[in-house]
Amino acid sequence: MQSFQPLAIQTSRADGYFIEAFPFRSDEESPPHVIAYGLGGAQVSVVTMFLNPFSDNAEAKDWDQVDLARLRYPVGMTYADITGNGLNDVIITDEYGPSMDDLWMDGGRIIWLQNPGNSKTGNWRQRFIGRSPSMHRVKAGHFTTRDRVQVAGFPIIVRAADRTSPAPVVVYTAPEFPENDNAVWEEDIAFPDSFRLVHDVDIVKSFDGGLDKILIAGREGVTLLWYDEAVKTWMSKNLGSGGSPSPGNPYWGSGCVALGKVRLDTSGFIGTAEGFHGNRVAVYVKNKDDQVGEIANANWNRYVLHDFGDLNARHEGYIHHVICADIDGDGDDELLVACMGSNPPSWERTGVWCYKPVDLETGKFAKFKLSDDSAARIAVANFRSSYRLDFATISYSVPGYFESPSPSVILHTSSFITASRLNEEVVFRVPRPTDTRLVDEVAFLDVATRKLSLVVVPPWTQYCTSEDAGLKILAGRVFWTDKNETQQERTQATNPFGVISTIVDAQDGHIFTQAEGAVFLLMTKSTTSGKPPYSDMAQLKAQNTIPPQFSSSLQHMDFPWVKVQDRPWANGRFKDLEFYNLTGFHVRYADDSDQTLCHMQLWTAGVGVSAGFHNHVGEPFCEIHACIINGTGKGGMHWATVSDGEFNPSKPESGKTDSVVVSDMYEHGPLWRTRKDGLPNFRDNGTVDYPWHAWIAGGKTQDPQAFDVWVAFEFPPLISHTVQSEAKRPQDGTYRLVNTSTNIVATIKDGDSTDGAPIVTQRSTGGEEEMWQVETVPGTNLFTITNSASTSKASAAWPPVANQTLVGTRSPALLNTTSLWTIVETNNRFSPAYLPNYLPAYSIQLVGTSLAWAMDDKQVVLMEASMDHVPHWRLVPRHLDV
Repeated sequence: MQSFQPLAIQTSRADGYFIEAFPFRSDEESPPHVIAYGLGGAQVSVVTMFLNPFSDNAEAKDWDQVDLARLRYPVGMTYADITGNGLNDVIITDEYGPSMDDLWMDGGRIIWLQNPGNSKTGNWRQRFIGRSPSMHRVKAGHFTTRDRVQVAGFPIIVRAADRTSPAPVVVYTAPEFPENDNAVWEEDIAFPDSFRLVHDVDIVKSFDGGLDKILIAGREGVTLLWYDEAVKTWMSKNLGSGGSPSPGNPYWGSGCVALGKVRLDTSGFIGTAEGFHGNRVAVYVKNKDDQVGEIANANWNRYVLHDFGDLNARHEGYIHHVICADIDGDGDDELLVACMGSNPPSWERTGVWCYKPVDLETGKFAKFKLSDDSAARIAVANFRSSYRLDFATISYSVPGYFESPSPSVILHTSSFITASRLNEEVVFRVPRPTDTRLVDEVAFLDVATRKLSLVVVPPWTQYCTSEDAGLKILAGRVFWTDKNETQQERTQATNPFGVISTIVDAQDGHIFTQAEGAVFLLMTKSTTSGKPPYSDMAQLKAQNTIPPQFSSSLQHMDFPWVKVQDRPWANGRFKDLEFYNLTGFHVRYADDSDQTLCHMQLWTAGVGVSAGFHNHVGEPFCEIHACIINGTGKGGMHWATVSDGEFNPSKPESGKTDSVVVSDMYEHGPLWRTRKDGLPNFRDNGTVDYPWHAWIAGGKTQDPQAFDVWVAFEFPPLISHTVQSEAKRPQDGTYRLVNTSTNIVATIKDGDSTDGAPIVTQRSTGGEEEMWQVETVPGTNLFTITNSASTSKASAAWPPVANQTLVGTRSPALLNTTSLWTIVETNNRFSPAYLPNYLPAYSIQLVGTSLAWAMDDKQVVLMEASMDHVPHWRLVPRHLDV
């Protein structure tokens, strides 16, 4: 489970009780606002809407407050588009009274606050719906009719201190013109005297045009309510009785309820708290052979997940709300539990707990603590991004019950990407794309017409990009179809000494990933950092855009442009040159490996300035530059075409260099020297073998000054495409690997997924253990070979030795193995009669060696591949028999 970082929406409140995510428009895809309030007590309660600074049209960085209404003892709230004008209206109960023992018998009012259409307008017009004493919860939906909005109201008791008599369930139907001053809502008593102490409600929305159903939690436990259109009657079905009665305790059954989705089953489980303001978390799980989506006719089994301990003297516990949501994006809902707090204070009884399904059939759930702040209720929504869910809480602070010492409204932001400060630089830690199911994105800098953000996209996921956005891949690869119907692919590096655009011109505005996912730098258009050409460095001031869920030490960092001559490593060079540096940003994987993806820093150079020829003789990295602004349109990379000893970097000769212009929003390919297989050449000191090279800005133009701005990406040594690739290679796919001379197939012994299981040979039986997924390593001519049955990669010990047996491994981070292979077509055209003659033969060789796959006594081993003897294998597609 990912962590959630608290971000204060409002602190130092007088009280706290209810919170709701509020989409301003009914069709709005923009992140919702937050509505929150307390009961008010002796003072009236201010129902406040906090405007979401992450919404598309937000004008502020803070959660600006708009007061919607001033009410006496408001309790429950929901929303709906009552008038049908596309604007959501607020539906709220008030005039409850100070407590259950001091009800206002003429209260229990339900009103709706009419949305004025402008989110900054306060004091929304109040319109009456209905009244019933102790009105505690309201929900909107279509319960008996589809053509009008309906509001279901749930009083908790019928008179002060009466915890025994049942209270009605009331349904109000909107009139044809609800905005008219004399409009009257039709009232229907669905259940006059069936349920007691209904504390909370969840709506089972219909997705097939049917009517909505209602789950209630009360003294009777968990009950499903619905209207049967065939007999025109309200129906109910008790699904579970909840907690048992105990002497002297008026509260039993259930106090909270939420329906959880599991994969395709919209009713995978029911989460509850027991009893009223309870102390136990329980779930109901139906039998595995019950129908998907079924509730009323399912067989529900109750499992208690946790007991928070003894109740207080008033027989009250610590849980005030539960909600189900898929907060980690794995396709299954989690159960989130809001704990108010306790006296004396208890860490366990305060905050939000998460219960994640592990084995539904046996009622097994994993438990995580997500926050430590008092929580009266939880609102879950895409508060910052459509790709991931956050949750917001309000502290519970109600006189006579429990009073949080510091009531507040807090947004808890889902944080897959974390950040910390390292002196004057930032270290981002990101999940491996294959280890997450949700997109995460963190902005950090606005400079030179671009907003820079770090983005992680999991495998097989679409990601929406804004118009004219650019990206630079840090790991993995992305694809899109451009406006000319051409398939585009981006990886860590394009072809050596070439250039490629970073702009995403996807015809549908989306990019997508494949099996490896992707990490990339996103560069979106910005209007806050000036327009080029930049004639003065004052125009190039960089703005820190690190979002508020990160520490204040990060949010308040300055990222100044420093004249390169003033950097300690300049050593007197670059005197009086218009050459500046902005550093820097580390990106590492957020796992035990702490593996570096890259280091990023920005540079700018004025007209005619050379960044100085260098060859990284002391740095073991591979460097690529992406240009944001090419001031003259002529700046770019220059490199020596002669050996290092024949080149004088302080006096470069034009006949000994080559160059490439790197235009606005373009990146260049590898400039380092590589071997035939794409691996970098290394010097004796372990550094990557570079020719002398430099960024040189374009010469004079009609503008006296026009700065180039570019980002340098320093990667660990990476494998690139080879400069020339004449040999044919296979297409990615699933194959049997068949030895050309024996009709023997390679397989993992017994389909064993254990690391180190040997790769053996056998006669084909057609089993899945014979299938291998052959996949290109993004941006290279290399392959991984993964067994379909065991998911182990074909691997060899490193450093490599001849005659070793190949093994399968599922732990690619092991330092003593490698699973990278070259697969090159050979000139052996002989094909046995049992194979199609068009199938080519291949040599499968260990990266960086001449060791190739061969057979030895029913095992696959590595043997030296001499010129006159190269072991051959045919890659037979899955659909062909052997």
